[in-house]
Amino acid sequence: MLSAARDGILGGRGAQSELVSPAEPSFGAHGRARDACDEPAPESGARSRSVLVALHGRRAHLGALELGRLIAGAFRAPLHGLFVGAGPIEASEVPALLGVAPEALRGVVLHVEASEDPPGAIASATKSRGAAVLVVASEPDELMDERLGVGRLAAGALEAGTSGVAVVIVPANRPPTRLRRILLPLDGTPSTAAAITPAGELARRLGAELDIVMVGCASPRKKAADDGPPVSTPASSEPGAMVAPLYVDQPQHEWPAFTEEFLARFLSAIGHCPHDVATRFFLGKGEPAAEILRFAEQLASDLVVLVWHGHLEDHHGSVFRDVLSGAPCPVMVLRR
Repeated sequence: MLSAARDGILGGRGAQSELVSPAEPSFGAHGRARDACDEPAPESGARSRSVLVALHGRRAHLGALELGRLIAGAFRAPLHGLFVGAGPIEASEVPALLGVAPEALRGVVLHVEASEDPPGAIASATKSRGAAVLVVASEPDELMDERLGVGRLAAGALEAGTSGVAVVIVPANRPPTRLRRILLPLDGTPSTAAAITPAGELARRLGAELDIVMVGCASPRKKAADDGPPVSTPASSEPGAMVAPLYVDQPQHEWPAFTEEFLARFLSAIGHCPHDVATRFFLGKGEPAAEILRFAEQLASDLVVLVWHGHLEDHHGSVFRDVLSGAPCPVMVLRR
């Protein structure tokens, strides 16, 4: 039974019927087992392809390596590491150059390339190695890319990325040790939902919970009660898009129906999220980037998944940039 809740929080599939605060959302049980008549979700290809970790800087980002191991283990995929240097070096020299013991690279298929264009070399290796996931750290001591707000190598990897390859940006302030809670912001458009299949696959394989948050822009209503639910946002021009319903009373009738339709359409039918992934649905109110970052902090998210259309000039692009640069945890970017 789905239920409306204060401060814009709605229960997900299998959620409890209660009112909760944003710091204490209702936890849903694991979703129903897939019925025999359900069509299997299409695979993203990550299961049969590799995970590539970019090894760069004056030291290996051990958090990036550990995250790469987690993802590779989930998909039972080989884990590759790529070190790009200015000149030719031997693979045996890489641990010393990174300032780590050789054991830190145990289990990693190590590749070494000489290039004056590290982002280009990483993009080429991602394609040639058949990588479905690229993990790259954003180090605090490297030059920053002003447009994306992350390290230049991470930014270059993002912009050189193509559809079908998930790029995971790992901040230095919170090395990941687990992936139990995945935050997936959706804007209610089919084009965004169509890219989220890898997020559902990853959650299923890791046994992680998937927190869906829908956040819009400023409300068309000028006033709303402090403890009232969020209100509707201006409609998207994209065909098939959904926005939160605008109601005056009886929210208990509108919100459960809206939640059920939203999850069925965007998470299941378009996003192909497996039905046995535990999900919760949240509806934020206010500026989208700030709300996404707030949920990431309050829900203690281990990973934020963003869909990027490759542009920074529009509103979607500015939200992407702000979340990417301000997230307290790694961010997986799925290109459209």
